[in-house]
Amino acid sequence: METPILKIDNLSRVFSLGGQDYPVLQNIDLAFEERGFVLLSGKSGSGKSTLLKLIAGILKPSHGHVLYKNKTIDGMNEKHICAYRNREIGFVFQQYNLFDKQSVLFNVVLPLLIDGRGISKCYEMGRKLLSAYKLDLMHDTEVGKLSGGEKQRVAILRAIINDPAIVLADEPTGALDRENAIKTLEMLKEISKERLVIVVSHNLDLALAYATRHIEVKDGQIVSDVSFPEQS
Repeated sequence: METPILKIDNLSRVFSLGGQDYPVLQNIDLAFEERGFVLLSGKSGSGKSTLLKLIAGILKPSHGHVLYKNKTIDGMNEKHICAYRNREIGFVFQQYNLFDKQSVLFNVVLPLLIDGRGISKCYEMGRKLLSAYKLDLMHDTEVGKLSGGEKQRVAILRAIINDPAIVLADEPTGALDRENAIKTLEMLKEISKERLVIVVSHNLDLALAYATRHIEVKDGQIVSDVSFPEQS
């Protein structure tokens, strides 16, 4: 493996409730290259989404570390962790979390506007991104008028507008029919040619066709980690 962009070092996460400790992840060691489509699977409650939140810096490890470009993110102060999440991480969720009364273009460029970029520059970048993924004809369309599959593709473009190094997708096809699930996975596959994409999914029959690596989690531990040759 090349020098990893992301490392999980002896990571554990324990939640406490009513004086009782509940381990969710235990002694996880993983390393990720700069590019690729990584499928993360496992039953509900296995720790998949918790792992994504630890990578994003939303949660802190109980033990161990998450390292991005050889720097531990769990030791960052609030200012630096916010900058890391805003600029290095792109999020894609099952629920699109879009503003239905606003245009597609506005939704896509929102992270740039929040980051304080110039408005005209933001919209120029948004139009270019929509055009690159052949969605430019809908940039003035109100999001509420889109189908679920179209909304998810808009949400993916919003996730990459800041050019993040890592895209984290938590059940991105969970609310979609098969046709739109395929379009969504094809889009994430294309994006994974330039950056690391980690996808949590129960939809294994589809997602495995796009993955370059499959990590299976069971009871908070890694039980399988298999890489696949790139398919043309």
